Amino acid sequence: MKSIVTIDTGTTNTRAVLWQNNQVIAKDFEPVGVRETSITGSKQKLKKAVKQAITTVLENGKIKDHSQVIAIASGMITSELGLAEIPHLVAPVSIVDLSKHLVKKNIPDVFDQPIWFIPGVKNFVNNLTSENITEMDVMRGEEVEAFGALKWLNVKGPCVLILPGSHTKIIKVDDQQRISGSLTSMTGELIELLTKNSILAETVEEDFTDSLDETALKIGARSCSEKGLGQAAFSVRLLGMFTNYTRNQLANYLLGTVLENDIQAIKNATSFTVGKDDSFVILGKQSLRQALKVLLENEPELNGHIVTRDLPELAGKGALAVAKVSGID
Repeated sequence: MKSIVTIDTGTTNTRAVLWQNNQVIAKDFEPVGVRETSITGSKQKLKKAVKQAITTVLENGKIKDHSQVIAIASGMITSELGLAEIPHLVAPVSIVDLSKHLVKKNIPDVFDQPIWFIPGVKNFVNNLTSENITEMDVMRGEEVEAFGALKWLNVKGPCVLILPGSHTKIIKVDDQQRISGSLTSMTGELIELLTKNSILAETVEEDFTDSLDETALKIGARSCSEKGLGQAAFSVRLLGMFTNYTRNQLANYLLGTVLENDIQAIKNATSFTVGKDDSFVILGKQSLRQALKVLLENEPELNGHIVTRDLPELAGKGALAVAKVSGID
């Protein structure tokens, strides 16, 4: 039986998963990503981490014959700081396009079998300048997650996929199941910064929401929409001083102010068009999924069906889907 090892490398970590018949057999996490390359100027630590991750899952899966193992990698591992720099494909991009542009490389000091690398995707922008820079976006890894979500959830385009995180990625899929464009927001970093390292830290006790409070969330979002993020965020301090808002309500109000930025970005996107009835697929942490769903449902301009799910090992599932289309599995 052939086994597949999927490798997902980000900025700060590397994850490997061993699959057989689309089932997880073993997995490993190494706290090393491409940031090590940027800091040290050497790829040795990254190579060591990827090798360790592959070795660990194969050993745990009791795989001794590596000739029956297919390794496929995605994420920042294909950047200039990774193990195989591969140019982005230009949107629109289908899963077939990704499969046709897989790059096979032999890296003996990482693995004794070839590794297949999946390219990233970038927006198409003519004559890029400072005036239209917001139309540009790039991704390495999220394109694989997007196609994994489409396959495992059996979602058909047109739709908008939202992948919340430190850098939230918002991806438009057209009616031909192609990634037609994307945008990125620093949502998670803003929430972290305001919650733990701003004048609001004491007010919210340096903690995030305990549970969803829809009323506080919506009021925070409306404040941001009407007054801007800066004033709306400072209002959290004023609420703490002059009202009986609980800590959780304050945290929800703050969450609403930040997430409203993403809602406005979707409505005002220039790199792709969002139809009034386009469906939305929101993945990731439950707290962010729930909050985004509430705010999207509160938008009269966006009436599409909303799906919220947690899909473990999404990068690996997407890589499996690409491998299947390419025929290398």
